[in-house]
Amino acid sequence: MREGVNGTAPHRRLSARRAGLLGLIAGLLALLYAMNFGAIRLLTGAEGADLFFAYPAFFAVVFLAYLAGVRLTWFAGRRVAVAVILLGVLFRLCMFPTPVVLSSDLYRYFWDGRVQLAGINPYRFSPEAPELADLRDSDVHPRVNRPWARTVYPPGAQMLFAVLATITPDRLWALRGMLTTFELLAMLALLAILRRLGLPEGRVVVYAWAPLPIFEFAQAGHIDAVVIPLVLGALLAAGAGRPGLAGGLLGGAALIKLYPAALLPVLWKRGDRRLPLAFFATVTLGYLPYAWGAGWKVVGFLPVYFARFEEFNIGLRALLTDAIGLTGDSARFFVSGLLASLLIGVLVALGRSRGNTLPNLAAATGTAVGAYLLLLPSSIHPWYVVWLIPFLVVLPEPGWWYLTAAVALSYVAYTEDPARVPVWALVVEYLPAYLGVVLGFRHVRRRPAWSAENACQSEVAS
Repeated sequence: MREGVNGTAPHRRLSARRAGLLGLIAGLLALLYAMNFGAIRLLTGAEGADLFFAYPAFFAVVFLAYLAGVRLTWFAGRRVAVAVILLGVLFRLCMFPTPVVLSSDLYRYFWDGRVQLAGINPYRFSPEAPELADLRDSDVHPRVNRPWARTVYPPGAQMLFAVLATITPDRLWALRGMLTTFELLAMLALLAILRRLGLPEGRVVVYAWAPLPIFEFAQAGHIDAVVIPLVLGALLAAGAGRPGLAGGLLGGAALIKLYPAALLPVLWKRGDRRLPLAFFATVTLGYLPYAWGAGWKVVGFLPVYFARFEEFNIGLRALLTDAIGLTGDSARFFVSGLLASLLIGVLVALGRSRGNTLPNLAAATGTAVGAYLLLLPSSIHPWYVVWLIPFLVVLPEPGWWYLTAAVALSYVAYTEDPARVPVWALVVEYLPAYLGVVLGFRHVRRRPAWSAENACQSEVAS
């Protein structure tokens, strides 16, 4: 097959047959997304906790249909990309009328926004505190998780909660609308990255139709949707030689959720001060208004979040401890420290070994995100995995694809009380992902360092 510009894979027009198949897949996905948990109830009769046991099987069906769509559009051009994005937004709109099933986190969002609307710093008091008694109601307050704890969400997220509360308090459709808007920005940012890389724009389907963000953001309402376009924007800015803007956008992402800070050593070019200065200035300015009235309470629930009873869906650390009977604190601390050190080493090594072009930055950043998810000795919730998905356009290795699907298996934890991911589920979720990544790296090592263009050449040759 003839290669495209700069050695990248050529764009293709969809044949009438492929366009018809893609239309059928899009229709099937729209139906599945619109029915979501209604389909599970219809097919299995599951209710309550049993829904969480049936959900991974339903997710697998949706994921297979999604993969078929990815295969059809992998080499498609701009016209298909526009249709894919519009359909991606439609799939999210299908979720708007449905009740939230997967998470109660959004009620904390509503509560924190309500507290700020009353002129109170959300980091000062827990929802159970007597100082907030006048704000309690029969709808939001009883559904707030961890009502005994002060909020864990960073200031950037708090600002969004306050904006939502000011515009339309406690409205699920407003939250979903805001998150979908940020997801549309993520799709457009990914489209810009694809253009800059010379890759087929149809690959925006990798994020636009992926079931994980649709279920975790449009359905469950997780604020992490705001992180994705900020991280992709930081990557674009770094690749364009604008480190100050990159640092500011990455700092903004870290103000929504803390974990994007892990990308700082990867995007930072040694000797450049602008990116880290912009990052820390943005984070500091975000924290100042809240720290002024709360002091050290501004860290909220975070210290308790790393306690044993808060652990959820731990990957390699659990396989190296709990899965083989090493359940004591000593083994837990030793393996956690070892993995944390390894993760830091990987992030630093990626920053030092990458080139300064956008293809190198994109591949290195995607690898850093994957390393974070597989090595972090702390909780990995399904919505954390979403920020890996856009990088599959340059790292289409089986292990990464598998992880974005298998993480749905962690929901079987909620069939037990207290919630706990069983060892068999951890093995099925993580072990093939680790094997796939290791085997994938053997393939990557045959290419020049972190080259997305050469990845395309491998696809064409195959």
